[in-house]
This record gives sequence, C-alpha cells and structure tokens, in this order.
Amino acid sequence: MLSHLVSGAILCLLASASGFVPRGAPGVDESFGLYAYGESIGGLSLFYADGKAFIGDPSNSTSSSAIPVSFKRSSDSSSTEWIANPNTTTTTNTTDRWCDELLYIPSSSSSSYQMGFTSKTESNETTTGFIFYGQWVMVETGSGDISSSFYVKASTEGEGIYSLLWNVTDDDSVISISLRSVKPSNS
Repeated sequence: MLSHLVSGAILCLLASASGFVPRGAPGVDESFGLYAYGESIGGLSLFYADGKAFIGDPSNSTSSSAIPVSFKRSSDSSSTEWIANPNTTTTTNTTDRWCDELLYIPSSSSSSYQMGFTSKTESNETTTGFIFYGQWVMVETGSGDISSSFYVKASTEGEGIYSLLWNVTDDDSVISISLRSVKPSNS
C-alpha cells in the first residue's frame, strides 16, 4: 500500500517538475470536438449522420449526411446543453444544412439506446445534463447523479463506424467507452 502512495507521489512530482499543465474543460462558447476511447478504440471522433451520433471516420460512412461535429457549451451559465454544428474546418461536405442542434441521450422511456442530435426535444430525448470532469464527458441527472454510461456498437453505417449508445445494460456486443474533448496524439 505504501509503495503505491510513494509511486503516486513521485508521478505527481515529476509531472509538476516537467511543466505539465493539464488542460481543463473547454470554456463556454469555445468550440470543441468529442473523441471516444475504449478497448480497441483510440480517439475516434464523434460525427453526425441522419440525426444520429456515430463514432469513427465520417468519410467511411454510407450516409450522405455524415459530417464531423463541433460543439459549444451554451453561454447560459445554468444550462448544460451542448450545441452542435457541422465542423466545416475538417470537411468539404456542405450539402447538409442543419445547425444549432442539441446533443441528446435517450431518456429512460425511450426504446432506443442511440444518441443523436435534435432541434426540437422530444419526450424520449434528454438534452440537458452534459458536463465535463476535466476533459471527460459526464451526464448529470436531475437528481444529481453523475454517470458516463457511454457505449459503442459496430454499425451498418460503414466500415469502422460505431453507433454511439447510452446506458446499455443488456447487450454483450457493446464496448464501454469514455468520451473526451482531447484529440488522440496521433492526429
């Protein structure tokens, strides 16, 4: 036990001595992307296709509306909605005309686990509660519980494309992931 504490203290000292400064969460009105990390998934980006959220390279998608997403946190300090727009700096696809859509997780009454984007929240979609813990994405419920129940599942959307899912508890084919605002180091 003591050796673990000493090892942790040494790592902290080395990090502070090397000038390591951890990056915090993106600020309000600062654009950011989201990236998935998990078993065999090393920083694949989140993208939009036909109103749904997917993970992977949008150029591999079979959808004509697949496009990278850029998010901003609402400027309302009490709001936990994340506003999505096409990331036009990373793509030349300009055929899709959506803008200012909210990222959502399916509510507990939904029959689907698929996350997506909406301009008009339906009763089976939750668009609030998105928060950062450092650079890690979490969802805070109305009761104050915080969770990061993000999963992916291979999609028929194209090779290397995964559906982004929320709170899947009954499917052995899903992969648990973390969503972060940090691009992989190889990009």
